Amino acid sequence: MSIQTSQNFELGFAQTYPNFTKNLVDTCDELSFQEIKICMCIKLSYSNVQIEKQLNISASTLSNMRSSIRKKMGLSRSQNLTTTILKI
Repeated sequence: MSIQTSQNFELGFAQTYPNFTKNLVDTCDELSFQEIKICMCIKLSYSNVQIEKQLNISASTLSNMRSSIRKKMGLSRSQNLTTTILKI
């Protein structure tokens, strides 16, 4: 994703969900910038394919990063990452 496209995405997201990033970081301050972007995409109900295209990452990278997010957020196997993100 180009810098301009990334900035437009982040600006548009912040206008739609002004408190999400702060609330997410308050919930888990260990997330990397890329993991936060994945959470933003999940909040927008993007499919895995859409997230991969938006962030220019592979399916395996997304899978690994989703696992990392779950671990950092302390989610058990029975807790759904998408449901958790949508509640933030």
